[in-house]
Amino acid sequence: ILPDGQTVACKLQYPDMASVVEADLSQLKLIFSLYSRFDKAIQTENIYEEVSARLREELDYEREAKQMRLYANMLASEPGVHVPEPIESLSTGRLLTMTWLDGVPLLEAAERPQEERNQIAYNMFRAWYVPFYEYGIIHGDPHLGNYTVRADNSVNLLDFGCIRVFPPSFVEGVIDLYKAIRDKDEALAVHAYETWGFEKPSKDLINVLNLWAEFIYAPLMEDKVQKIQESESGHYGAQVADKVHTELRKLGGVRPPREFVMMDRAAVGLGSVFMHLKAEINWHQLFHELVGDFNTLALAERQTAALANVQLERPV
Repeated sequence: ILPDGQTVACKLQYPDMASVVEADLSQLKLIFSLYSRFDKAIQTENIYEEVSARLREELDYEREAKQMRLYANMLASEPGVHVPEPIESLSTGRLLTMTWLDGVPLLEAAERPQEERNQIAYNMFRAWYVPFYEYGIIHGDPHLGNYTVRADNSVNLLDFGCIRVFPPSFVEGVIDLYKAIRDKDEALAVHAYETWGFEKPSKDLINVLNLWAEFIYAPLMEDKVQKIQESESGHYGAQVADKVHTELRKLGGVRPPREFVMMDRAAVGLGSVFMHLKAEINWHQLFHELVGDFNTLALAERQTAALANVQLERPV
């Protein structure tokens, strides 16, 4: 609490944090190297490059302040989502000070009545996917500590050190893959995966990737109110992942494109949130509300303007 009575939140970086991150990345590289010797299902080069880039960006608090303002702008018209404001006069490259947002942890809110939990899930969906489908930008760290819930079931979105800016064509590819799975359109699926960055995917690889895509897109396929997954244990998702892993190993493995890493993480992370909430929503309608008038060129223009507005360089 400041002398003037204002309540703020502070994020402080220790002086040797950069060296700690580099040491962790060295260990991660070693782990990936050992993994690759014993299991060829997933080629890890692009995963390492993506994780490294995002972690190093998290050390730059001046950049995070810009990304916080970026999210405040992108979500300005969302009454169910709140973003803190950075306080520049009390911030440096290693100290980020922001306005305080009242709220309780999500697991506490998970005890609220069904209707309220559904509203929280709706707000969470909008918080993550409005920026993605309208600006090609996504919050890359959807774990339980990065949001809290207000008394009115609106959500506070926190921690903007890790975001991902996607090429507009990638977002189009995400929508194309949904259509391909829905319509069983193999040619469109190939086009979508190539747009994502998969290099000349074979028919067998497409079939394996589709196993995971069908699992991720399943809640969007039917125009009805439903849970994000019928099983609340996550056991079915683990079964699908295990099957995909086994089939990829048989094919000699796959090199996921860098963009795929954060997108997949967000989808799985948010799915876990919705399972905790036991939310029952028409996910199909939510999705179509966002992508019904999708236009790649319009997204590109919005993205460029949004980044320029907060003087944020496009991440590598």
